[in-house]
Amino acid sequence: MRWPAHGANPRALYEQCGITPPNEYIDFSVNTNPYRLPPSAWPDDEKWAHWAGEYPDPETRALRELVAGQERIRPGQVLPTNGAAEAIYLLASLFAGRQVGVFEPTFSEYRRACLTYDCEVAVFMARKECGFSYDIDEATAWAASQDIIFLCHPNNPTGTVMPEHELRSFIDAADQAGTYIVVDEAFYPFWRGGFTAMRWLGRYPRLIVLRSLTKIHHLAGVRLGYVAADEEVISALKTRQPPWSASQVAQQLALRFLPMASFVDETRERIAAERERVFRSLPAGRYDVSLSVVNFYLLRPRSGRTEALFFHLLKEGIVPRHTMNFPGLDGRYIRLAVKTPAENDRLLEALERWDG
Repeated sequence: MRWPAHGANPRALYEQCGITPPNEYIDFSVNTNPYRLPPSAWPDDEKWAHWAGEYPDPETRALRELVAGQERIRPGQVLPTNGAAEAIYLLASLFAGRQVGVFEPTFSEYRRACLTYDCEVAVFMARKECGFSYDIDEATAWAASQDIIFLCHPNNPTGTVMPEHELRSFIDAADQAGTYIVVDEAFYPFWRGGFTAMRWLGRYPRLIVLRSLTKIHHLAGVRLGYVAADEEVISALKTRQPPWSASQVAQQLALRFLPMASFVDETRERIAAERERVFRSLPAGRYDVSLSVVNFYLLRPRSGRTEALFFHLLKEGIVPRHTMNFPGLDGRYIRLAVKTPAENDRLLEALERWDG
């Protein structure tokens, strides 16, 4: 069977698995915000029509200035992109043919993008037995032999993070060794009590931070993210970017939604509370979960085959994310989103019904 490269396409997954989709199903494979912005926050029809009919600002000035003000960096350190995926491919292009390190298991597009540009990809694997943590001393030594490193933080698909002192120490050592490090913070807004590498940009010229509006603002169809880095890095990436990469609709929605800090704060608290409730409510002694701090987590049964659980959930109208294409996981886990309480209750009921 050819497994889909990503989640969020339930119909295709049911078809590939040879299962007739139930009349109703819940997509736990998608890890965008389950809570939507209120209707009053959205533009009216006239604005939609106006934005759709005009060219976007090719320099994204207003958006860069807004992000820079929020993150306390300079506008020249910001490059809006067509989702974080474009940022990853721009970076792969910039380092074409070079030595690239990837912390695994993680988002598959780092490897895919780098291989597209003929990079040599090396892997540093997390220790599953230690909660998907890394041996920081070994990682630091490994980093010195790489030209650029990709680290998803919080990590997808585990939802785990490094202690702040460890990440700062690692970035410091990598910078001193002449190694660039990309910290992908697509899921940072979901992390209650978290810290961002953005605050260290002024100190480390080889540090690159990625952000996405897709996840927290539930804008998967809009496609908008950004790179924050030293001006020289941003300039080099800009020369590789197609014109009008960030559409007018994307720019205008970002300008409208990014200042809504209370929505992000409320989402973060609701997700944290619901994740903790789900973990407490899992059938006792039957499942293990990753120590996630965000809106998704890994789960595996303590007995029985994960693949059998995967198909059971599909038949129950619960769509999980497989992990067949995550090196180091190889299908032994499923990834599940943290959704609304009613939806999570449906998942818990399905997990209770599985007989392993």
